[in-house]
Amino acid sequence: MANLAQMVNVIAPIMTNKQGLFLQTTYFPLVEYGKQRGNMALDAFVSAPTYKIQNRPELKYLDVSATYNSNDHALYVNVLNRSKDKDLSTRIENQSGQLDSAGSIWEMNNPDLKATHTFGADQKVRPVTRTLSARIENNGFTYSFPAHSLTILKLKLK
Repeated sequence: MANLAQMVNVIAPIMTNKQGLFLQTTYFPLVEYGKQRGNMALDAFVSAPTYKIQNRPELKYLDVSATYNSNDHALYVNVLNRSKDKDLSTRIENQSGQLDSAGSIWEMNNPDLKATHTFGADQKVRPVTRTLSARIENNGFTYSFPAHSLTILKLKLK
């Protein structure tokens, strides 16, 4: 219910008035994660630099989740890079099935961390997509996640 509450109040992903609507920046990740609904959640091991805020436990700069769609043999690796100013490279390894070198990248990022959308100005932060051509070695590859970005890698298994 906590997730649904965000859909209907002041910070909703779709804002409307009598003149029209605009999509908040939060709309785009919700749509992409929704496409993974029904996929099998996978266990993801993450090794990444950490940081600490006051007396809280350490947090990893890279927050990772992964899902698998058995219908199209697609592996989705969802990575949030929390670093304000550092791209972080890491190795993506697959333990079951053979990775294909071709895939796709969905990425959301903006140089201005406080960029928002408003009526008439809703194009500031938009996701970009591009193809991925990974150099597979030992069923894995290295990828650099841009600073303060959300990236979804869609990888095919042979």
